[in-house]
Amino acid sequence: MIISKKLLLFSLIICISISISYFFIFINQENFNFSAVYAEEEEDKEPPIISDIKILDTTSSSKTIIWETDEEADSLVNYALKKDYGIIRDALLKKEHTIVLDNLLPKQMYYFRIISSDKQGNQSISNDYNFITQETIEDKIQEGEGEGEGEGEGKGEQSELIKNTLEMLEKISNEESLSLIESKIQNIAKGVVTPLTISGDFAKVEVGIDYAIITWKTDKEANSIVALASEKDYNLNIDDPYMWKEGEPNEMVLKHSIKITNLKPATTYHYKILSKSKLGLEAESDDSVFRTKSILPEIYNINIAKIEEKSATITWVTNVPCSAILEYTDLNTNETKLEGNSILMTTHSIKLSNLKLDTYYSVVIKVENEHKEETESDPLTFVTTKDEFPPVISKINTESTLYPGTENKTQTIVGWETDELSICQFFYQQGLTLTDEDKSFLAPEEDFTRKHVQVVTAFLPSSVYKFWIVCEDKSGNKIKSDYFTVLTPAQEKSIIDLIIGNFEGTFGWLKKINF
Repeated sequence: MIISKKLLLFSLIICISISISYFFIFINQENFNFSAVYAEEEEDKEPPIISDIKILDTTSSSKTIIWETDEEADSLVNYALKKDYGIIRDALLKKEHTIVLDNLLPKQMYYFRIISSDKQGNQSISNDYNFITQETIEDKIQEGEGEGEGEGEGKGEQSELIKNTLEMLEKISNEESLSLIESKIQNIAKGVVTPLTISGDFAKVEVGIDYAIITWKTDKEANSIVALASEKDYNLNIDDPYMWKEGEPNEMVLKHSIKITNLKPATTYHYKILSKSKLGLEAESDDSVFRTKSILPEIYNINIAKIEEKSATITWVTNVPCSAILEYTDLNTNETKLEGNSILMTTHSIKLSNLKLDTYYSVVIKVENEHKEETESDPLTFVTTKDEFPPVISKINTESTLYPGTENKTQTIVGWETDELSICQFFYQQGLTLTDEDKSFLAPEEDFTRKHVQVVTAFLPSSVYKFWIVCEDKSGNKIKSDYFTVLTPAQEKSIIDLIIGNFEGTFGWLKKINF
């Protein structure tokens, strides 16, 4: 029993020792964490950098100060009539700051400086700045008083009258009455104030392909309107010959600039500028015109399509319809010749003929649009060689008709073209499946030509035929076309055939009855 008590006491001592050890480990760990957090918070020791300080919204009783900081910080402004600054503060942390200083005195110089602190308490203070508040309307009125006799005396009377009028207006709260007073003031102002004028009377115009920028000046602040019409829509026989207006009707400025977009290239437009002041004074210019620029021709996809012994074909495209001229030079003799097409088009192909075999040539493409604006390509160089290219077959077409009469015969006319002088032969076969045993053909052409026609009378009505063409140029280069299909027309039925067929269709059931 004694041993058991000793053993129990020994176990209790071990448990207490282990618990104490864990307690100290926990305390040390917590201290480590607190230290880490504290170190992290203490890591930023640099104050925020204040920049881009601006003073906005100047009035007789308020100012707005804005600035930026390179990190989030609070917003504080010291300000006063003297350099012993007062304070206004916004505790919200941010990078873009705005502080409004209100209840200021008019016509006074205020001093201020900016202070911003980040979340770690690092504080930055700006240099000293100052501003002057505006004077009030009453101050401006007072300036006209006490200027002596004559003109000064008149100004004093006017100032007193204005002052009394403003006091009376402040007592009016009815909206309808205020509207009536506003209208009356505008009518009086029109008779007193000098007219609104447009500087120089004519606007300056900058034009592009599809836009125009019109600028002008007025001697008083006014809005900006431009009335426009294209040459074909401009009509002097009506009260308003302009088709539409563009501008800024509510923005009052001295310098006006209006950009008109979505105009047509190479088009003449009539325009008139209009401006109206806050008091309703209007000014307008005389009618003027401008013309938008045309789209300059551009040359793309130049290709020397075919070089032969004594000829070469050059193809290209333009972005707008143009006429074209090829200026080509024999580089052996420096002799220059021209070849062209006066038709306006966008896809061009011109063949140079009567060239010399095995000779280098330089060619320049020159194009001109309908407005006589020109563009030319860089020089191209090629050499004439023996023709090793087969002719190109194109524009294949067919037309089939029935022979008149009772015979089941058709006539099919087949036409096509080649890009050079060639002799061709026509092959055909009935049905859709091709076999060498069943193919038929017509006799080869006798003369070299570029336009080819064959007449086929062997086709049966209401039948499908496949056909193809083989052509050979003067140099012996051959080419076989793709396979084409033609369906011949059906034999037309006479009136009697139609009646009998209709009768059989109606009473054909009689054939099934056994009498």
